[in-house]
Amino acid sequence: MRPVMWPVMQSMVQSMVRSVVRPVVQSVVRSTVRSMVRSMVRSMVRPEEEAMASSNKQYKGAFPCMAAGRMRQGAMAGVVLAMVWVLAPCSAHAQPYPNRPIRLVTGYAAGGGADIQARVLAEQIAPRLGVAVIVENRTGAGTNIASQLVARAAPDGYMVLLTSNNHNLNSMIYASPGYDPVKDLIPVIQVSEGPSLLAVHPGTPFKSLQDLVDAARAKPRSLSYGSSGIGTPVHLAMELFKLSAGIDITHVPYKGAGQSVIDAVGGHIPLVIGSIAAMKQHIDADKLRALAVSSRKRSPSLPNVPTMTESGFAGAVHLIWLGIVAPAGTPPDIVARLNKEMGAALAQAAVRERFDTIGLPAAEVGSPKDFEALLSEDYTTSQKLVAHLKLKAD
Repeated sequence: MRPVMWPVMQSMVQSMVRSVVRPVVQSVVRSTVRSMVRSMVRSMVRPEEEAMASSNKQYKGAFPCMAAGRMRQGAMAGVVLAMVWVLAPCSAHAQPYPNRPIRLVTGYAAGGGADIQARVLAEQIAPRLGVAVIVENRTGAGTNIASQLVARAAPDGYMVLLTSNNHNLNSMIYASPGYDPVKDLIPVIQVSEGPSLLAVHPGTPFKSLQDLVDAARAKPRSLSYGSSGIGTPVHLAMELFKLSAGIDITHVPYKGAGQSVIDAVGGHIPLVIGSIAAMKQHIDADKLRALAVSSRKRSPSLPNVPTMTESGFAGAVHLIWLGIVAPAGTPPDIVARLNKEMGAALAQAAVRERFDTIGLPAAEVGSPKDFEALLSEDYTTSQKLVAHLKLKAD
């Protein structure tokens, strides 16, 4: 309990220092500086005044401008010295990163796979960083709201984003996503990677993926499937499957995975595609029947469910990835620190087991450069797919 509570208590103390102690100290410093400046100016100006008075007596006012110039120089010197005295210790005693809570923003709703991973990660890295890590769910606009928020944040390491395939995709299918995935955000670390899951209502006659394909080929557009929305990773996974199988099934986009799964469980739509995390409990309860996952290998959380490759559709391989990005301009040493602590958390057996159970296995621990390579490859793949499918979200 103590390691988790300590960052919270530390943050409370730091907040009190900022709100109560710091203003008092600043007030005292300002008062001291003003007194010093006045004293220094007087000590430099008075001799000049006396000298000027003496000069006026001797030269009868021949050089008053020269004396006045010396007075101004003395005053300026005093101000500069005072400023150096105040600013030097401030820079010397700058607090190390981090010294206040970090906000971990996600564009996905609470309770889903991404949210669960965000909270597990936050819980693990808080003791390592020595501050609280707060998860914020900023849903809406296909995760654009969350991405915009972090892209516009100060590049100081106190706000980061847990994002997924939508990171690149939204810039291609939305007319105004509000951020540039390449220019506005930089990679920190990949968190996880897993397949989409295609399932059907148990009342349908489809016992295998091939049964579904045969029915769709016999009656094009007679079937429909639900997803969490246009341009989401699971939507793209299904479209790839349709291309690979040469079938035409109508897409019914929902505003989130939750409602699409509920409608499939209720029999309102015959098929649904989503994350394993969103559907596993319904599959275990026999309220949905799993047909296939979109990865090359079977999922550890659903070892009895075949892959689309096994079923004869190798061109339908598509993975959902999750990763952390930060505002562009975040100092490299802060990015390195975040990568180090998050990597240490992801390497823990307990964390990897937790991620396996929700169908989004932890990624191999890598550097920001490793994640940058994945983002670059994903960007190219998404461009091709969006152009082929002519996808538009608005």
